[in-house]
Amino acid sequence: MAEDTLKKRYIIKLTGNFINGLINIALIAIVPKSLGPIAYGQFTFIQQFYTQTIAFLDASTSIAFFTKLSAQSKRKELILFYFVFSIFLLILLSLFISILDLTHSIDKVLPSIPTEYVYLGLFFGYLTWFTQVYIKISDAYALTVSIELGKIIHKVFMLLVLMFIIHYTLFDLFYYFYFHYFSLLSFLLFVTIIFIKKNIITQKLLIIKLNYRELILEFYQYVSPLFIFNFIAIAVSLFDIWLLQHMSGSIQTGYYGLAYTVAAMCLLFTSAMTPLITREFSKYSALNDKKAIKRLFKKYVPMLYSLASFFGVFIAFQSENLLLIFTDDNFKDAYIVLMIMAFFPIHQTYGQLNGSLFFAMERTRRYSKIGIMISVSGLILSFLFLFYYEFAAEGLAWKMIIMQIIGVNIQLYFNVKSLKLKLLPFIYHQIYSIAFFVSIGYLANNIIPDITSYSLGDFLFRGFIYTLLSVVGIFFFPSIFSSTQKELFAIIYSIKKRLKR
Repeated sequence: MAEDTLKKRYIIKLTGNFINGLINIALIAIVPKSLGPIAYGQFTFIQQFYTQTIAFLDASTSIAFFTKLSAQSKRKELILFYFVFSIFLLILLSLFISILDLTHSIDKVLPSIPTEYVYLGLFFGYLTWFTQVYIKISDAYALTVSIELGKIIHKVFMLLVLMFIIHYTLFDLFYYFYFHYFSLLSFLLFVTIIFIKKNIITQKLLIIKLNYRELILEFYQYVSPLFIFNFIAIAVSLFDIWLLQHMSGSIQTGYYGLAYTVAAMCLLFTSAMTPLITREFSKYSALNDKKAIKRLFKKYVPMLYSLASFFGVFIAFQSENLLLIFTDDNFKDAYIVLMIMAFFPIHQTYGQLNGSLFFAMERTRRYSKIGIMISVSGLILSFLFLFYYEFAAEGLAWKMIIMQIIGVNIQLYFNVKSLKLKLLPFIYHQIYSIAFFVSIGYLANNIIPDITSYSLGDFLFRGFIYTLLSVVGIFFFPSIFSSTQKELFAIIYSIKKRLKR
């Protein structure tokens, strides 16, 4: 079975992410407003709690699974083994919550969260994680095109379902959880059908005799260096969101969750490429082709960083406008949190791609040491910003930004050293890319007079001006996107040639 090219897979993944981004905008416009800041804050806390708890139980095994399957897709026993592991994970998660309930400790671990929501969140969190495992399998087998097309149709359909539920029912957090159940289970069913048609899931797969001892040892060798890091990093993340909820309440947690969700849209382009680049890193690492890895890293890391910067800076400048357009007055005070959080995905791009290279080259021990140092150091900022100064959601946003910048640049140092590249050009690129887009953002936001105060038209007009100025600027400073004027002219010529056909 011939696999699609990296370019084709990226284009379809990007298209899927773009549509997903539009749908997320629609969700931001209707869900927080429909639930209200308290219920939305409760949902945010539950979602973060289970995301981190499941990540701890996962213990980076899903990364090991994806890396190994990408390198050797014929190893079908990995799929069966990981399916067994996923059932084991669900049992452990259920036992953990049951023990909290039996010992009357739920309110201490999840303050101000009704018990029924805790149980609903359990299966929501698990299904969300399991869906990501399915996506990893599809990316490992280069099935990105068919899966992403299906995901687009599914997302649009589920948006219509949600709008129907909100309009015709007494929409609350119960309905929102059940909506997610239906959405996730229907998507898993669709992907399963694709896997059966592509002979990834077959009858032979179900009767493979697994050597559990050998497979457990193989996974253990990969993830064991990460165990302590995962434990510390997840404990710190849980502590952060718990401290925010405990000190400042559900409304501030809702502000943080909303800001995080909006800011995550900056990863529209970069997250489409990350799993594909990870697969390429894993493939070339298995072939011991460092030249290919070096070429990919040098080309795509700065390029994707600049893409994230383009969106992040614009959202930062338009934070107040965005919230007033898509939410209501209950969330208007979240604009400063959003302004800060808009910069988080920019360096998160570096984090994703740095991590991909560490995992592909199986340098998990080094990755773990860096992560432990950053997580522990971050506790100082957590206490200062959330407990001592009580900066609430703004404090957590600042903590995330500061530690992200420090962490990814330490990772970058070891990656460029491994690939025998120079560090300074990457550091320099980070600084002048942000400066470039901040300058453009300032011009688009302040030089152009207001059309109307806080309107969609004003937002779109400034977005157009910002994009136009960016395109012109990039033509004069193509290095921002790891390109040259010669390459830009070649792209323009290629587009003209295609339009004439």
